[in-house]
Amino acid sequence: MMKKFLKKEQPKKKKNHHIKFDIKKKHMKKLTFLILASCFTIAAVAQNNFLLYSFKGNVSVVENNVETKAKVGKPLNSNATIKLTAGAAATLICNEAAMFTLTKPGTYALKNFGDSCKVSSNSVSSNYVKYVWAQMTKSSGAPGSNRKAYMNNVGAVTRSINNIWVDPRLDTVNFSSGDSFPLSWKSYAEAKNFEFFLYSSDNISQPIFKTTVSKLKIPIADFINKLKPGNSYFWTAAIKGEENEELKIFNYVSKEAFAQIEKEMKDQGAAFEAPAEQAYRLAFMLEDAHYLAEAYQYYTKAATLDPANALYRATLMSFKKDYEIK
Repeated sequence: MMKKFLKKEQPKKKKNHHIKFDIKKKHMKKLTFLILASCFTIAAVAQNNFLLYSFKGNVSVVENNVETKAKVGKPLNSNATIKLTAGAAATLICNEAAMFTLTKPGTYALKNFGDSCKVSSNSVSSNYVKYVWAQMTKSSGAPGSNRKAYMNNVGAVTRSINNIWVDPRLDTVNFSSGDSFPLSWKSYAEAKNFEFFLYSSDNISQPIFKTTVSKLKIPIADFINKLKPGNSYFWTAAIKGEENEELKIFNYVSKEAFAQIEKEMKDQGAAFEAPAEQAYRLAFMLEDAHYLAEAYQYYTKAATLDPANALYRATLMSFKKDYEIK
């Protein structure tokens, strides 16, 4: 009887185990489905963020059923709407990377421009777009003071330990016009006089120009007439009576060559870009390319064209401080 009982009970155990396994399997499928559904829901509700970069004409913004005049640097979410009248245009940055322009009159719901937020072969410098986004959306830090973080760097010719320090941004200077811009340095030791040396690229033993100054800088106007456009030179500064083997590069670019570079930079702009925004972008790109005197001219132009723009004013002040322009 015991053997029969065991034989009868054993199949029941096997059947219960199979049922439990099926229940677990169903729960796993349900859990997987819920996880996938949650992921799709999160992706669906994720919003694109926008920034009004530049505009002309009559452009307005509608947020929460309230219509206001457009303002450069205004952050917008996907629920906002842009209105353009005839002759107006607006350029926006999406998600810190992509840039697109609206040129036809009409009402545009930004939620419909998801495809425009995809980064493509946009000609506008990606570093510049990220820089503008950061400056116009973040309140921490002085506006325009961290430009270097978004720019490329050029190394110096040589490095040595001495009492003179030159900002790495002056390691290579490209120059075409703007005689008021100075070459500057810092001194770790107290000194009243400094010597400035300028060498041709093919002879760094005998300077072609040498002078003594009492300040920690020298205007380019003091030596530019001794140079020839299209040539490269080396320069250095030292406390009077001392030597400094750390050489910096000074490229004197012809006006024709610079005009071509300037044109190429202008052509990289968005479909629409107001004069102030173009001037500011050119200033950033020229500074990045080490055309510092020319960048100074464009930062000044941007701040003059749009004096109400706090970023343009602050950047000009920061630039003057960085390069010892009084």
